[in-house]
Amino acid sequence: MLALILFAGAAALTGEPIVAPDVPSASDVRAARNLAVALAEVAAAEEPAPVTASIADMEGAARVLTNGVPRLRLSPRVADDALAVKAAFRLSGGTWLTGGVHIAEVEDYGYPQISANIGALPIPTLLLEPFLGLAHKAAEMRAGTRFPTTREAILAFEAGKGTANVILDLPRGFMKGVSKLAPSDDAIDGRLANRLYVAAHQRLDGQSLDLPQVYAALFMGAPRDGNAARAHARAAMVAAAMLVVGPRTGRLARDGEDSFSPRLPATLSVTLAGREDLAKHFTLSAALAAAADPAIGRALGTWKELDDSLAGGSGFSFVDLAADRAGLRLGEAATSPVRAGTLSSRFAAGVPELLPLAALGFGEGMSTRAFEHRYRDVSSTEYAEAVARIDRALDTLPVMQR
Repeated sequence: MLALILFAGAAALTGEPIVAPDVPSASDVRAARNLAVALAEVAAAEEPAPVTASIADMEGAARVLTNGVPRLRLSPRVADDALAVKAAFRLSGGTWLTGGVHIAEVEDYGYPQISANIGALPIPTLLLEPFLGLAHKAAEMRAGTRFPTTREAILAFEAGKGTANVILDLPRGFMKGVSKLAPSDDAIDGRLANRLYVAAHQRLDGQSLDLPQVYAALFMGAPRDGNAARAHARAAMVAAAMLVVGPRTGRLARDGEDSFSPRLPATLSVTLAGREDLAKHFTLSAALAAAADPAIGRALGTWKELDDSLAGGSGFSFVDLAADRAGLRLGEAATSPVRAGTLSSRFAAGVPELLPLAALGFGEGMSTRAFEHRYRDVSSTEYAEAVARIDRALDTLPVMQR
C-alpha cells in the first residue's frame, strides 16, 4: 500500500515534458535580449516602470532560455486576461517534474491573482502566498541581500490580445542580488582575481598588447600543481576579462566586484590576431567557462552572433565564434588541476598562440537572410560542419589541445 501511495504521488507531480522547442532564431535572441534589457532598466530606475511583452517575445525568449538550459522547458500563453506559463524540468534518470503558473489580472488593475500547479496538483492562491513567502526568505538568506516580495515588486498586471503588461518596482542592486543566487560552493575567488587584475594592470599599462601577453602576466609566479594551480588559473580567467572587457566582469567571481578598486583605468588596449573585438570575445568566453558551465558560454556566443546578423548588427561572424570557442577551451582547461598546472607552465615559458591565423579566413558579416540561406539554423548539419572546422583549427594549437 505504501508503495502504491508513493507511486501515485510521484505520478501526480511528474508527467510528459513539454515538446522540445525549436532552436532559437535571430529574432528570438533579439526578443530575449530586449526583455532582459527592459528588466535591467526597471532595476536601475528610481520609480516603478512598465514592461510590455508580446506572446511572440515571450515564446522567443523561452526558446533561447531552454536552448541554454536543456533540462528546462517553458511554454508561455496569453489568453482570457491572463498569462499562463507551463514548465518542465528534467530530473536525474530522465523523469520530468512538471508544473505551471497562472497570472490573472484583477478588476482594479493591481496585484494579479496568482495560482500554480505541480504536476496534476493545483496550488491555489491561499496556499501559494505562504510558499512564495518562504521562497522569498530563502532567496534573501542565500544572496545576503533584501529582495522585494512579489506584492512589492508587481504593482499592476494586465493581459490580452497576445500581450502582457506589468508595472514593476525593483530596487537598485536587484540584478546583482539575483546573480548571487547561483551555486557558490565552487566559486572563483574574487579577491584573488582582483589582486591579479591590479598587478597585471600596473605591469602592462601603457603598452601595446597582444592577448597572450596579458595571460602571461597573469600567470607569472602561478602555482604549477593541484588545486592551488586551479584556483589561480580560474581567477586569472576572470582577471583577464576585467582587463580587456571591463571590471564588471568581476561579477563572475565570488565578491569580485565588491573587492574591486576603481583607482585604475578600467581596461587595457589589447588585441588578438590584430583585432580588439576578438580579444573581448576570447576573454569573456574564457571567464564564463571557468566560472560556470561551458555550455552556457557556447550558447551565449551563438546567441550573440545570431543577434548581430539582424539589421543594424555587424553580421554573423564565424571569426568571432572561433575566438569564443578558443576562449572556452582555455577556460575549461583552467578548471582542471592538471591542465591548470600545464597552463601555468606554458604561459611561464612564453606567449603561446591563442587563435590560429586560419580562423581569420572564416566567414563573417552575414545577414540573417544570408545565414539562413546557407545554414538554415544552428541545428543544421551544415552549421555543425562549420563549427567542426573551427575546432579542427583550434586543435593545431598546443595550448588549446584537450
